[in-house]
Amino acid sequence: MASPNAIKLLEHFENRSPVIEERIRLGIEKNRKGTGRLRFLNSRGRPVTGVRFRLKLMRHKFLFGANAFMLSGLPSAEQNAIYERAFTGVFNSAVVPFYWSGTEPEAGELRFDADSRPIHRRPPTDLLLEFCTKNDLVPKAHCLVWHQFLPKWLPKDPSKVMGLLCKRMDEIAVRYGDKIPLWDVVNEPMEKCLFPDRDIFPKDYVFKSFEHAQKVFPETCRLILNEATTFSWKEFHEETSGFDLLARNLLLRGARVGGLGMQYHCFFYGPGGMFAPNSFLPDSGAYLAQGQHLLDPEHLLDVLDSYGAMRLPMQISEITLPSYEDIPDGEQLQARLAEELYRVWFSHAAVDGIYWWNLMDGTAHGGETSLKSGLLRADQSFKPAYTALENLIRREWMTSLDGMADGPTLFRGFHGDYELEAEVEGRTTNHRFTLTSEGEEFVDIPIFTDASGYEGL
Repeated sequence: MASPNAIKLLEHFENRSPVIEERIRLGIEKNRKGTGRLRFLNSRGRPVTGVRFRLKLMRHKFLFGANAFMLSGLPSAEQNAIYERAFTGVFNSAVVPFYWSGTEPEAGELRFDADSRPIHRRPPTDLLLEFCTKNDLVPKAHCLVWHQFLPKWLPKDPSKVMGLLCKRMDEIAVRYGDKIPLWDVVNEPMEKCLFPDRDIFPKDYVFKSFEHAQKVFPETCRLILNEATTFSWKEFHEETSGFDLLARNLLLRGARVGGLGMQYHCFFYGPGGMFAPNSFLPDSGAYLAQGQHLLDPEHLLDVLDSYGAMRLPMQISEITLPSYEDIPDGEQLQARLAEELYRVWFSHAAVDGIYWWNLMDGTAHGGETSLKSGLLRADQSFKPAYTALENLIRREWMTSLDGMADGPTLFRGFHGDYELEAEVEGRTTNHRFTLTSEGEEFVDIPIFTDASGYEGL
């Protein structure tokens, strides 16, 4: 039987209206699928009949990711191999760390090469990109500008820091601008007000950062504004929300903002009871009331609808869902919340990526380790949440079809990259294609044979 805390946290999902339920279901069908029309053609472009075919979605167009900060960072080769298998078993995208203190810990020491000196949770960039290439993962860079994790060698003069920041972006863009398509340019600008001592950046640094980034990064790079949980979801006042106004301000001034990142760190339980372990929120059960902005699917959809009016793609950029051992059903609760939330986010047309944060317990930053928010336990065994996401991404949201074609054949499938095997009279060919359109999309499969018995029009 679920604990009272778990029941309370799930109440908005358990009691959501049929309208919201139907919206989520129809949103997944409409926004994540397309209709393909397979046409098997011979060398003269005429239809071939009697084709046995098998097709399967190999990679979603939608990005399901996590940070890969512990790549090759565990004590043994066996543990590192398990980490990699678990990562690629669910995800098709990986967050690459570009924190300034990790990429340039000493002035001029750029930790890009695979053999760079090790730093905890900061694998060298080239090493991580090799992992992405090997496993067909889309890399996402996080982050170019943030008021945290700054190197100690930086001067205190904001004007000098801005010059060094531009130099940093120049170096990174030259080396990785054509290798990484997604870039968190500025991280948590709204939350900076909570850290008045972090005044090392000049005024208007958010716009200045985007202004320089768009000069040096190729047009193919999507430059993202990434914001903290409170200002993404809780401090929401429709078109007068601070995050909305900041993004629109940047756009109106000509900044090439190519997307919004919305963090979702749900810190909901600690040794003293339900609370958010944050010095700016009360350490008390009051979080149950305060935290419902994170746990109400109707509210989440309202927020996405409002920000979606800017017609910018959005990503749920950092997800933390704790699974404390002192809740009897803590791991099951984490799994249930993960499944419910992923359904909401996956259904919305404006969202094109969802990123879990720490894959494994014991590997988070600082005090966040106590949250046990990984999909794997510290011993690398799978939690129910890992299995829940695996079932969604690799099974429920999967398309595979085995059939016989005697003419053009329609199928409905999730957007992404497919492999198809076609067999005619014992002869087999293999093909790849991509389904991207919401409307009907023709997929021509060449069967280069003119053997007798094939009918043509």
